[in-house]
Amino acid sequence: MAVTVHRAPVADIAPLTLYRILWMRVTVFVVEQNAAYPEIDGRDIEPGAELMWAQDGDDVLATLRVLREPANTRIGRVATAPHARGRGIAADLMRAAVGQLEVEAPGVPILLDAQAHLAEWYGRFGFVVSGAPFAEDGIPHVPMRRTRLETPHLILREWTRSDDDRAFLYDMYRRTEVRRFLGDGRVMTDPGEVDALLNRWAGLADGVLGVRAVTTRDGRRLGSVLLKRIPWSRDAGDGRENDVEIGWHFHPDAWGAGSATEAAEAVLTLAHQRGIRRVVAVTNPANEASKAVAERIGMRPAGTTREYYDAECSLSVAEGP
Repeated sequence: MAVTVHRAPVADIAPLTLYRILWMRVTVFVVEQNAAYPEIDGRDIEPGAELMWAQDGDDVLATLRVLREPANTRIGRVATAPHARGRGIAADLMRAAVGQLEVEAPGVPILLDAQAHLAEWYGRFGFVVSGAPFAEDGIPHVPMRRTRLETPHLILREWTRSDDDRAFLYDMYRRTEVRRFLGDGRVMTDPGEVDALLNRWAGLADGVLGVRAVTTRDGRRLGSVLLKRIPWSRDAGDGRENDVEIGWHFHPDAWGAGSATEAAEAVLTLAHQRGIRRVVAVTNPANEASKAVAERIGMRPAGTTREYYDAECSLSVAEGP
């Protein structure tokens, strides 16, 4: 018989099929891995949770779980029956799960906690390591994250630690024309600085917040678009929650083509769709090009301010519905 792929909440799965799914999960995660832990953890019945599985007749071959969390979606409990391994069935399930989540929540990150030796396998589906390794039930794990947002001409994705991504970032941030309006204007002088930058960016990721790589649809790297919490100046804020800042850093080779506007507009729309009502952009007052991008994506010029970064900045504001 042909292998078929299914997805459903627990309440809608036939009892015998659900028994076979859970039996297989316990066989893999508890028995095979000699890990005594509550494999059936209560999350399968959370609102929005679904199981996906592949079966051949009555035989369940592989499974995974999809969770819909407030700020992210999450994939977990990826398992293949011992007799079905080596056939690419779990990969088919992963592609189906990622595809479904991209359709229903474009641009919203998908998270997973990968057993460390499988990080490269999950990387095939666009996941990148997003934090420090940790042990769960004695088994080394790494947190991973996948973010992808498409526009008519661009792909917005996670930055990786691949040689190509790291080389591009170093080439961009070593240029005075890129750095002159950013912070203290200091350019990168050592490729190793990119790793520290990527570490900082990983710490900014929270739901739709984070720093995304911007590429053409054929993969050519153009720059970054940022959506993150912005720090108040020393005597500002008055206990208020930090505002959310949008920003864009592009390689000079990508200037003048409208890519910053297209990428920033997509991220601003995503922020409003996900309930982030107020978004600000702050620029060096001399940076006319960046102020023009903010205006083109519908942000309102609001004069100058010293509320952020302990510096005088031009402020643009977007108030969502």
